[in-house]
Amino acid sequence: MKNLYAKIFAVFFLIVIAGAAVLHFMTPDRAYSAAEKRNLDQAPELSPENVAAGVFMDRAEGYLQDQFPFRDQLMQTKITVQSTLLRNRESQGVYLADGMLVERFTMPPEEETAALLASLEAFAARNPGPSYSFMLVPNAVAFYRDRLPAYALTDSQDEYIDRFFFSLPEPFEAKDVRQLFKAVKNDVLLYYRTDHHWTTEAACIAFTGQTEDLAHVTVSGRGYSAYTVADRFYGSLQSKSGFTGLGPDAIRIYLPDRDAEPLFYSVYYPDTQSLESSVYDTDKLATDDPYQVFLSGNHPLVEIETSARTGKRILVIKDSYANAYVPFLVPGYDRVTVLDPRYYYEDIDALVKSGRFTEVLFLYNVNTLSADTSLKTVLDNRQ
Repeated sequence: MKNLYAKIFAVFFLIVIAGAAVLHFMTPDRAYSAAEKRNLDQAPELSPENVAAGVFMDRAEGYLQDQFPFRDQLMQTKITVQSTLLRNRESQGVYLADGMLVERFTMPPEEETAALLASLEAFAARNPGPSYSFMLVPNAVAFYRDRLPAYALTDSQDEYIDRFFFSLPEPFEAKDVRQLFKAVKNDVLLYYRTDHHWTTEAACIAFTGQTEDLAHVTVSGRGYSAYTVADRFYGSLQSKSGFTGLGPDAIRIYLPDRDAEPLFYSVYYPDTQSLESSVYDTDKLATDDPYQVFLSGNHPLVEIETSARTGKRILVIKDSYANAYVPFLVPGYDRVTVLDPRYYYEDIDALVKSGRFTEVLFLYNVNTLSADTSLKTVLDNRQ
């Protein structure tokens, strides 16, 4: 009888697996998840080069996870059961903390960090000329551990940042924002309560070093004022965890004062071949992810040309934290080029050599840098 049950279970399991496979190939791939507020991995290119370099398998795993049939519904069902019936204060690596949602941090293997640092060193050596800097931004978990549930398990981001900056090779300059943030963490909302991003005020502090009167700041000699453009923002951590009841966040942007010296610039998105006159895409404020108001979300490449006439040109290699930071760069540069390695598949060395950049800035948050492999892939030109 036991053998019969085992056989029935095995057949049932195979039917489920086969059904899931059939559904996967019958269901069109999605480019974006509204539930998670992020772009989903797409099918990787099957080529001998990608297979030999290990890129195909790395990207295939993420693709299969992201495109699994009924993924959003299955995740939401699990979260609802855990949060309502089991009173769980942790879901999908997100803790329901005191007044905010906080994402857990897991220390990556040392060999992975060492390999990334080696790729950064090799990249700078192949492309001499510009100055190089790296801004590694801590997440909310680094500053609000006292708000976490008593049982919360998370590694130390301070330890990770210290190790990373200590080993950061020449010619890179470390840009550490922690002391600025620690000075104002009780007075300024540095991170959205329902989203994993830093707020515009935090990005402003990181750029200007100003920690008081953030409603009015000076950027490259021009006055800028903060304006609220969305006050019903429910972010990615709420979507990911399923925890509700915290209330919405507000999004602010900085616009030049009326008496500020005029600055003209254009924003070009090569992937959509669209040319815009602002770094803010206000149409995104009406979508499910108004954080995309900054640079219209994530794109492989964004090219910003300005009338600043400073003689400076900067390449920003980044994750989505930089989207709220880039507007502060615009007044100080003739050209700001923004590259997101998660979606960029061209030759980065050719871009650097053709761009005549005076500066290269890497801007990442700790959780993305420690878990994402796309930066190393692009730096090694293995895409």
